[in-house]
Amino acid sequence: METDWSAFGFSRVTALLPSIELGKPVENARLLLSLFLRESGAGATVVFTPELSLTGYTCEDLFHSESLHRDVELGLDLLVRGSSGNDSLWVLGAPLRMPDGRLFNGAYVIHSGRVLGFVPKIFLPNMGEFYERRWFASGRNLNEEVRHPRWGTFRAGHSQIFESGAVRVGIEICQDLWAPEAPSTRLTLNGANLILNLSASNELVGKPRFRKKLVEIHSQKNHCAYFYASSGMSESSKDTVFSGHSLAYELGKCLGESVPFDTSRDAFRIDFDFERILNSRTKDICFMEAVENKGDQTVWRSTFAGHSGPLNGLNRTVAAYPFLEEIPDFEDVIQIQAHGLLRRALSASSETLLVGVSGGLDSTCALYIALRAKQISGNRLKVVGVTLPGPGTSEKTLNLARALLQEAKVDLTIEVSITEAVHLHLKDLGKAQSDRSVVYENAQARERTQILFDLANEHRGMVVGTGDLSELALGWCTFNADHMSHYTVNSGIPKTVVKELVSYWGEISASRPLTQILEKILALPISPELLPPDESGEIAQETESLIGSYDLHDFFLHAFLSSGYSKEKILALAKVAFDDRRELRNQVDQAHEVFFRRFFTQQFKRTTLPPGPKVHSVSLSPRSDFRLPDELKP
Repeated sequence: METDWSAFGFSRVTALLPSIELGKPVENARLLLSLFLRESGAGATVVFTPELSLTGYTCEDLFHSESLHRDVELGLDLLVRGSSGNDSLWVLGAPLRMPDGRLFNGAYVIHSGRVLGFVPKIFLPNMGEFYERRWFASGRNLNEEVRHPRWGTFRAGHSQIFESGAVRVGIEICQDLWAPEAPSTRLTLNGANLILNLSASNELVGKPRFRKKLVEIHSQKNHCAYFYASSGMSESSKDTVFSGHSLAYELGKCLGESVPFDTSRDAFRIDFDFERILNSRTKDICFMEAVENKGDQTVWRSTFAGHSGPLNGLNRTVAAYPFLEEIPDFEDVIQIQAHGLLRRALSASSETLLVGVSGGLDSTCALYIALRAKQISGNRLKVVGVTLPGPGTSEKTLNLARALLQEAKVDLTIEVSITEAVHLHLKDLGKAQSDRSVVYENAQARERTQILFDLANEHRGMVVGTGDLSELALGWCTFNADHMSHYTVNSGIPKTVVKELVSYWGEISASRPLTQILEKILALPISPELLPPDESGEIAQETESLIGSYDLHDFFLHAFLSSGYSKEKILALAKVAFDDRRELRNQVDQAHEVFFRRFFTQQFKRTTLPPGPKVHSVSLSPRSDFRLPDELKP
């Protein structure tokens, strides 16, 4: 059964990118009507055009022509009548001339045979290549009722929001966004969560980059969806060139972008997640306080039906690896981890950093961070690498751990076998030699932790924790064993990032032998190695065969923590994200069940989590980001 994405808070919005005829409103209206109808039929709740798309932005003194204004009326009439019986909201860039002669550049908002409103442009550029005040008046003080014999009575003014269910549309025109106080900020504080920008932005060297930064930051700080559509190549190129560069952002993330000067398509569809936007606003106390303190602001509100059928297909990319998408440079991650560890070590007057190295991913990553902290300290700190082979340790991982410590040039290597101690401990508990229960597994983990803390006392140092964010989410650690340390450097990064950091160490290393060791570690199956190797000496206990892929668990974790999505929505999104990765796609349902069952039942381990640095936008620290009762059930 196909997913109805509207049930999960998504609504489709389309920007039209028409190739218009300058000064031909009736011809343009016919083209636009066909596009409006097509996109409404494709499930769009809102469809909008660039600035002055009915006439063309570059008509210049033709805006003083009576013939043009007569044709604007005819073109508008064609579109308003053509919208009859249509539930979508159509937003059209066109001029409005008032009976007193004032001419406004703005957006007509059309729905089901009526004009619901007209939103004027406030900030009219009149410098450089722009001279809009030659033709248009600013809409800053416009707040009037317009009565039209065929289109109905509608409000003309900039303080308007158009609502359909969870979608609340605010509108601004081109330069309004570039002003120090954009009108859309006021609209978002009054509830608008989708801002449409009808633009005619010419191209200059470097301008597309600045345009993207502007839209990105604006959508992020105002917790909204921001859709920016600009005029294209059909505008005059006499003194300026227009490229049709259009952008769709949601909470600071780019969901789509039309390539400048690309004339291959006439529409740009995006499905915005308005549930996610609401969740983001709810969590940001600064935004809520701004809403509370916005003062007495009158905003006119109109309602429209919106798309009523199921929303099939999803017009947006769902990132399979959201944590990795947050990282512009792995050095950013390393600097946070290493400086956090260094600050902690210096505060504790530690002389050494002890890392228990198993030959696995997490301890390798933690060792790298310890070495970087030492480097940043000017070598005031020493790094001690400790191998602790036990009953479950394979020769392969032990040899890799030994080789890693040698090639990484730690200050001191210590090896302590825990096999005899574990056997004696189990004997004291009355356990048979053949026992392979959870007691057998956890006894090894706790023995290792005890030795590490004892060695830290001996070497005036601190134990560097190795467990990562993914393991904390699933509770895949032994309470008061690998769960505990003086400072846990990986607690803010998930397994998918740990893998990439280990790979990054190999890429930048000047030592070919070290790079080869790291490649071998990356090739190993993830395992706690708490059960003996198989008869051939290979690792017998593979974590991902027991609980599912960490690629999936990291996706679930990010979706749940960052956006508060329901379990059902996370499952649906995961199937989209991993649709082209068949092996993972086949595991989604089972891994999803494991994740949520373990996530809630293992909170007690996170409640007593040692300190560690926050790296990503989300964390599981009980002191900062995430607080949850220990007694919740899945």
